[in-house]
Amino acid sequence: MFPSFILHYKSIFVSFILLIIGCFRFNQLYPVTSSYGMPVCFSVERAAAPYFGIKAYGVHMNGYVNKDGEKFLWVGKRSEVKPTYPGMLDHLVAGGLPHNITCKANIMKECEEEAGIPRSISKSYVYFTLLNFDTVTLGCLSCSAVSVGAVSYMDIDGPRYKRDVLFCYDLELSDEFIPSNQDGEVGSFKMIPVNCVANIIRRTEFFKPNCCLVIIDFLIRHGFIRPEHRGFLTLLQSLKNGDCS
Repeated sequence: MFPSFILHYKSIFVSFILLIIGCFRFNQLYPVTSSYGMPVCFSVERAAAPYFGIKAYGVHMNGYVNKDGEKFLWVGKRSEVKPTYPGMLDHLVAGGLPHNITCKANIMKECEEEAGIPRSISKSYVYFTLLNFDTVTLGCLSCSAVSVGAVSYMDIDGPRYKRDVLFCYDLELSDEFIPSNQDGEVGSFKMIPVNCVANIIRRTEFFKPNCCLVIIDFLIRHGFIRPEHRGFLTLLQSLKNGDCS
């Protein structure tokens, strides 16, 4: 038999979680597993996951352009009416990994919804990647998306304990490509030189926090941050600061 004060606080906690879910409901179920690829114990509403410290997974894609010898990144600005991080800078394509969908299928879905990249192009990317072709040009789009690894982090924000693993992708695009949001979650897009993106991350807090990790990983892999830079190994280790399993 629990003491009455414990039952009282338990009731308050449950009521609080239900309120949060009601306000920020995503209508997405997240799988609860011991690690990625393991059997699913049960599923929870996405908004509730961090309040129970449940490890979550997502996909983030760097959409970049090579133009006149310089690299650019497509950066999205989140809609001002988004329930989380409204108005902050974000990736061209990113999203959580719901129950019963693979990373590959999720990238295809998010490409279409968030940046207007047709599903046929996304399918072609999957097909040609599996056949080890480097690029495939379809119309004005040069589609060469590649799975490049993962980052992980832990973050405690009040009652929220986020334990996330983000699968990272690179997608080289033609300089003629213009993204077009389809689901109302992105306010605008802008193509920004990679060096400027790095300075935004270094000097401001304009980016959604977890995007910074994925972009720093991009900067390291593409040679913008090198071993000669002070703190290189510390920065590299911080990209897998969470339980990457």
